[in-house]
Amino acid sequence: MKYFYGLTSHDDLVTFSKRVCDCLGHGKNHSAVDLLIETAGAETVRGTFEDPTKFAGMGLTQFDKMPFQDVKDRTSKANKLKIFNTFGIHLDHVVWEHLRYSPLLALIMTRLKYMLIPEHIPPDFEDRARYWKKHYNTIAGKGTEEHYIYQNMKFM
Repeated sequence: MKYFYGLTSHDDLVTFSKRVCDCLGHGKNHSAVDLLIETAGAETVRGTFEDPTKFAGMGLTQFDKMPFQDVKDRTSKANKLKIFNTFGIHLDHVVWEHLRYSPLLALIMTRLKYMLIPEHIPPDFEDRARYWKKHYNTIAGKGTEEHYIYQNMKFM
């Protein structure tokens, strides 16, 4: 299987997702790792689909440019310090284009975005599909809950 966005295997995705959540938190229901992996599933078939547009979203989780800056601006100093101490990444120096080939950075930004949502991450797979659509893909996005489920069922 061929991987893109700096991934070399599915194990990389799982390992990076766990490390990000070990640093930033697994969420009340301990479902953040699953949500990160499934977000990559919905957005890039877990890194196996290369986006031909090169401008819509960036990297493994197809992170959009406008939310990128918003998440950076709204991330607490404490979380920025955790990221620096754990990964050596100075979030204030990161630019959107860095997400293109860094799956770790894409997952960090995705976890930070989900952390800004007051609603807890659901423990149930189908409920996470709704959560992703509402909070990540949004009404403006083309993705559907069914798409999220279909793309991730390929790996179950």
